Parts: sequence; C-alpha cells; structure tokens
Amino acid sequence: MQDRKIYPSLDIMKFIMAMLILTQHTCNEWAHSTGLVHDFFGLGNFAVPFFFACSGFLFFSKLYTLDEKGQKDYYRKWSVRIGKMYLVWSLIYFCFVFARWHSEGLNWEQPIKFIHRSIVYSTYATIWFLPALWIGVSLCYLMTKYLKFRYMFILNAVFLMVGGIFGSYNNIIINPSISSFYNWYMDIFITWRNGLFNASPYVFIGIMVVNGNNFSIKKNIFFTAIFSLAFLGEAFAISRNHFSTATDQGFMMAPAIFFMMNTLTMIKIDKKKLWQHFRNWSMLIFLGQRLFLSAIPDVCPNNAAWIESLPQVEIFIYFIVIVLGFAIAIEQLSQKFKFLKLLW
Repeated sequence: MQDRKIYPSLDIMKFIMAMLILTQHTCNEWAHSTGLVHDFFGLGNFAVPFFFACSGFLFFSKLYTLDEKGQKDYYRKWSVRIGKMYLVWSLIYFCFVFARWHSEGLNWEQPIKFIHRSIVYSTYATIWFLPALWIGVSLCYLMTKYLKFRYMFILNAVFLMVGGIFGSYNNIIINPSISSFYNWYMDIFITWRNGLFNASPYVFIGIMVVNGNNFSIKKNIFFTAIFSLAFLGEAFAISRNHFSTATDQGFMMAPAIFFMMNTLTMIKIDKKKLWQHFRNWSMLIFLGQRLFLSAIPDVCPNNAAWIESLPQVEIFIYFIVIVLGFAIAIEQLSQKFKFLKLLW
C-alpha cells in the first residue's frame, strides 16, 4: 500500500474556494451587495463542484493503489468517516433547529418536515455536501466495478445534463407536459443539487484526472481560463434572462473544473505546514460557516440586528474573521481533544 500523495496546490485552492463560498453567502444573505461586488463573489459557484472533483480525485488516486480487499476496506473506512462527520455536524446544527422550533411554538409538522428533508437532502444547509459526496463517490465506486470507463462517462454526462437542465434552465424547459413531473420531483427531493445530479459527475471528473492528463500545463491553464469565463458568461445569461434562480449547475462549469484540476495537479509547490492548515481550515470553514451565517442569528435576534447595522465592508470582515477564527481554534483544540477531528 502506498501513502497518499500530497498536493499543496489542491490544499491552497480548497482554502480559497472555502473562503469564496463564505463570502458569496455573506454577500447574498447579509451584505446584499450589487454590481461588480456581487458578480465577483459569484465566483463562489466554483467551490462546491471543485470540492466534489477534488474529493473524487484524492479518493480514487488512493483507491487505485490498493488490491481488491484493500479497496473495500478503504471505501468502508472512508464511508464511516464521512458518516461520523455528517452525524456530528447534524447534531450541532439540530440544537439550533430545535431552538427555533421552540421559539416558534412546537408542533408535529416541524419534525415531520425535518425528517423528510434529512432523508432526501440534508439536516442543514451547506452540510448537504457530505451526504451528496458519499452518494457521488459510492456511485462512481460501483461504476468502476461494473462498467467500462466510456459507459461511466456517458452515464455521468447524462446526470450532469439532467441536473443542469432542471437546475439552471428550468424556466425554459418547464411546460405543461412536464411541469407535473418537475413539481412532483421538487416536492419530494427539494433540489437538483444532490449526490446523483451534482456530486457524481464532478467526482467522475476527479477520476478522469486520475486516469491521465494529456495536456501541457500551458494548455490546461488556457482552457481553465476559457471555460471559467464561458461559465461566468453562461451564469450571467441564466440570471439576466431568468432561465432559473440558480446558476451553479451551468454546463460550462464541468470543463472549467476538469482543466482546473489538471492544472493544479501539475503545479509543483514545496510542502509547508501552512498548506496542511489550509486543508484543515477549508473543511471547517465550509461546514461550520452556517453556525455564524444563519444558526446563531436565527436564535439570537439581537446579534442579527447588530450585524445588519454594520457597513457592508465591515459585514464581510466580521464573517471572515469569526469563521476563520473558529476554524483555527477548532484545529488547535483538536490536538488536545481528539474527538474534534470528527469535524474535519
């Protein structure tokens, strides 16, 4: 068994992406920025697909070094780790969910809706990434066992197309003949951003990167820039023409992430302790940001009112400092309290 190869470039980009998704949420939910500021923080749309692709790349690059028994053990241990992480974060966030229920007045409808949402989507916003990642990796893991690569490609391309059409172009394709299906699906499954239509295609992109890179670094950088700009143009068109209220499942995202991953895995950066910190902080920022963006403000109206009274720039600074500070604190405390490592 070989040790997993470390990619400092991926650790650095994971941290950047985590900060972008934090500032995007801050922009939309608290700062209410407009114009170029809003457009800039829209770059946070790249974060979740990148995290899926990066996780897929790291998982399968290790998996392919193992024999059949080792692969089963590795998948099982990885699944248990993701499950524990999701359970711990769900328990943390549920404390705030229950506090909100109590303030609103307890009734049977609250837990019924919560259980339904937990089964089909997530126990809380943002941490939906964990069950979606498990589904995406599990599907791709099964595909590697039973399907040839070209069929994996076709199947995940179909998932990507379906998710994109119904997720980011639904106002174009929804007509009386399919609206009943669309409404039925949304009533049950809530979103198209899930393990099947969102995670699996990007995890597969990670597998594609593992299987080989036939482009020079210059070409990869060039195509990363081209397709990233193409996605930004696509997102602008989706928003401007009201094709959907969501832009993050635009089709140009997939090639942008593919070439971005190719580029990052080719870049050689010396190993430093800071890059490992970036890796740890990125997951804590990603999964813990909702504590400060929504969970605590929901049960502390005075805190929410104080944040809203701040100037726009100070709102960004406040959330960046408090969320990053939280991530650093948890990482440091986990050296003494090992159970805290379940959070990342």
